[in-house]
Amino acid sequence: MSISHTQTETVRELGAFERSIDLYMHQNPVQFSLVAEIDRKVCEQTLARALKKVQEQHPLLRVSVDRRAPQARYRWAQGPIRIETAAEGTPWQAVVAGEQTRPIAPEPGPLTRTILVPAETGSVIVLTFAHQITDGTGGMRVVADLVAALDGDEESSWPTGRDVPPSQEALLQALDAATPTVGPPQDELMNQPGELTPFSGRAPHVSALALQRGLTTRLVTRCRAEGVSVHAALCAAAGTVFHRAGRTRVRVLSPVDLRRAAGLPDAVANRFAGARTVSEASQAGDFWKLAQHHHQALEHQRTPGVLKAGSQALAQQPPTTPEEAEAMMTVVTAADIQITNLGVVEAPAHGRTRLTALWGPAQTTQLAGEHVLGVATCGGRLRMTELTHDPLAVLLPDMVTVLAQQCTEADVPSS
Repeated sequence: MSISHTQTETVRELGAFERSIDLYMHQNPVQFSLVAEIDRKVCEQTLARALKKVQEQHPLLRVSVDRRAPQARYRWAQGPIRIETAAEGTPWQAVVAGEQTRPIAPEPGPLTRTILVPAETGSVIVLTFAHQITDGTGGMRVVADLVAALDGDEESSWPTGRDVPPSQEALLQALDAATPTVGPPQDELMNQPGELTPFSGRAPHVSALALQRGLTTRLVTRCRAEGVSVHAALCAAAGTVFHRAGRTRVRVLSPVDLRRAAGLPDAVANRFAGARTVSEASQAGDFWKLAQHHHQALEHQRTPGVLKAGSQALAQQPPTTPEEAEAMMTVVTAADIQITNLGVVEAPAHGRTRLTALWGPAQTTQLAGEHVLGVATCGGRLRMTELTHDPLAVLLPDMVTVLAQQCTEADVPSS
């Protein structure tokens, strides 16, 4: 690798948020996969060369986590990103399920691995990231850079390696945002903690469904007309399905991308905060009103001041043991469903290699009864990937049905 470091060299200490994730991961593996379908057959050697290029661009793809020091720290890892090749035609859902059963150890690093699945007319690449180093949006950046690298871009056209990204606390601290003097009102029912299921290596159930292009377009158009985000409509659709299944109260956890919400610089690193919204069964009758409810609640939680205040609170009182991290996570992430929406994925359209589909992020977090839904729109189609140990068979099909019913051609926006 052109950038040489000794293995003992410290990159930097983990920030408060990264440390909280790492402490939680002592006993509860949290890693996510992104599934990239490309229209070209690639061999392991070609993929390895492209991954090496990408690794050189993003420092946290070249680290391990050293937990021996009083403060956990990133250290440089020497090795390349590991690649395995699955049998041709292996369903990517099976690969993703398997990836959740094999924790990525903090050392020796790197904290990423890849599985190549040869397909009949192209290739499927499954990238799995330990959550200490990046979030879904950062992972998506890796996918886009990998597609460009597979295109054989000239070495000279690639920028030199970037600096190590600072922690999100350091960036938010410098943010010129008025922090609210009081936080949002605490809702005891909203904050009822979840329950952890000890990690056993049991494979989760994986469901995946893609909206047709026409429905994706109608959904975007209708959401614009209603003044809500597509994400809020997805929250409303999930809530509607759960309410119809008999749940009186549905909590939705939505990771917020701080790059977009607070203007933090793009990087392959963790740049997110959790936001929760809730609905009651009585709200399930008016879909767009319910979507508006989620939209407004998320808009408040996405304001830079609120995000900065949350970050400061964690920095002042971070968990210091795995047990404290677990106690914190079971409160702040407890939900009936988590929806991570990566938005529209724009991959390079030039050259020989084209990204034809992206699925994920796909992950589990060891919370009992969890439904973790990853959403990405690529090639004009919104794709949903759900992981759970307690499958509700109708969840994704019924969400699509609800969205289709609410976005029929004849519909006009509600007043």
